[in-house]
Amino acid sequence: MRALLLAAALTAFFAAAASAQAGPNAREAYVERRGLIEIDNQCRLLDRSIRDALEIGLAQARGSLLREGWSTAQVRQLEQSVVGAAQSRRCDDPRSRQSVADANRSFASWANAATMQFPGWQRGWTARRAHEGWRISQMIDAPIAATFGVRQQASAQRLTLTLPVARGAAAPTSARLVMRDQARERATEISLPQRVAYGLAAGEAPAHAQQTIPATRSIERVDANRNQAVFTFPDDAFRDLLALDPRETVAIEVQTGRVTQRLLVEVGDIAAARAFLTLRR
Repeated sequence: MRALLLAAALTAFFAAAASAQAGPNAREAYVERRGLIEIDNQCRLLDRSIRDALEIGLAQARGSLLREGWSTAQVRQLEQSVVGAAQSRRCDDPRSRQSVADANRSFASWANAATMQFPGWQRGWTARRAHEGWRISQMIDAPIAATFGVRQQASAQRLTLTLPVARGAAAPTSARLVMRDQARERATEISLPQRVAYGLAAGEAPAHAQQTIPATRSIERVDANRNQAVFTFPDDAFRDLLALDPRETVAIEVQTGRVTQRLLVEVGDIAAARAFLTLRR
């Protein structure tokens, strides 16, 4: 019965794409995008850039399902059902060709956007096609205001944390990134009740599976009255961050004198945000 319902949902998408004003929920989006990608695997109907955009959209839908409480096994089962339904459709089916035309229209403008938002559970990422400044960023408002992500200066892109420093105040002296060490422990399932009860802290790695990555510090002048502390992390840290589960959380421990403040960063769809910036326009 489950497979029949999924096949029916896929058929409805192939018949007519959902309107932009009434976007699909995460499950519907996953079914639509994974089904069309499977059709393209068999029939080669999609332009490369549209295919890439669909795959990014699929990653977003998968992340949303996981954050809504789906397990990895449930998402895998859904994928298997969708792939099976898509493989039963002929390449010359007019509904398949119509769905390709609809995807070309809807994803072409998406792929050419200068800025894109990738929402998460509590915090999301903003991806910008810019030659200077933040390329991927997440705003943190508590316990102190900060911005974290990938910042470009000249030709260099670095994983960076910036914190404003009030005039006359002491600047933070150090920062370190704390995340799951993937060589020690695999990602664990994080249920929706856990997320509701503990918020972003539910996604933190257990103490025995953590790796700690220190940053280098500099101070930048923002204007005549303000400075900001800038902490730059090694490139390997960004590589490891991209490989984490969308439900996970990383912590940044910021030291100011004898006080340590912990900032929580939601991993979310950072991998999809990075992929968006690599799309051919």
